Amino acid sequence: MKKNSQVLMTWSLRLKLMQTWQEITLNMNKFALVGKDIAHSRSPEMYRKLISPDVHYDLLDYKDENDIPEARDLLSRYDGINITSPYKKHFLSQVELTDSAKSLGAINCLKKGKDKIWGENTDYLAIVDILKDLQIKYGQLEVVILGDGVMSVVAQQALKNLQLPFQLLSRKLTKDFNQLNLNDYFHEKNARPLVINTCAREFVFSGNLPITALFWDFNYDFTPHSSQLPAKTHQYKDGLEMLERQAFYAVAFWSDRKFS
Repeated sequence: MKKNSQVLMTWSLRLKLMQTWQEITLNMNKFALVGKDIAHSRSPEMYRKLISPDVHYDLLDYKDENDIPEARDLLSRYDGINITSPYKKHFLSQVELTDSAKSLGAINCLKKGKDKIWGENTDYLAIVDILKDLQIKYGQLEVVILGDGVMSVVAQQALKNLQLPFQLLSRKLTKDFNQLNLNDYFHEKNARPLVINTCAREFVFSGNLPITALFWDFNYDFTPHSSQLPAKTHQYKDGLEMLERQAFYAVAFWSDRKFS
């Protein structure tokens, strides 16, 4: 918990140094997350920590995508919209994509521009940041991605842009996927094994992996993994830091600030 608090403090200070907080707090205070089965989401907590305790943040839980309002209708009620699975492709035909989002085919943020609705993918920006941190800490990485859905595509693009090779394992193509022996997929003696789990919360990995491995789970507060995998790996890393970092970039996107 202490580590996560330090991460939040570091990024909050970064935004303060960019002199963004006062502008956002004064002009933007109503946001929402569009998703399915999202009662567990910690996004409201995250944005209240990042912006202000007074931020209004709604969880818009839709069982059927046909019930989701148009992007323009949502942004008539909210200053910014977050999107989570399974709806990260839902608004693509309704928005203009930023340059960074065009190659991904998925977005997780919406904002209203002067004459159009813009879509961005701040998950990608957060993943790149964290991968760079892991490179600095561990040097060479040997990467295996679990899953081939939307978040897998985003992770793949981040790895490609950082020129990090990876192996992709799909639930659709791999027998006994949750029981995989991942020891068979790591062969570089001088590289740190990194497993990136992009699968949704219904998937529970219970196979074998190198004790030296890092297991980066894109899910957070997921007890089936957090209770078992730390003892089987060098480090179990959940998705909370990624949530916080993508939220930082979302705030920057909504407030028309650019950060490298």
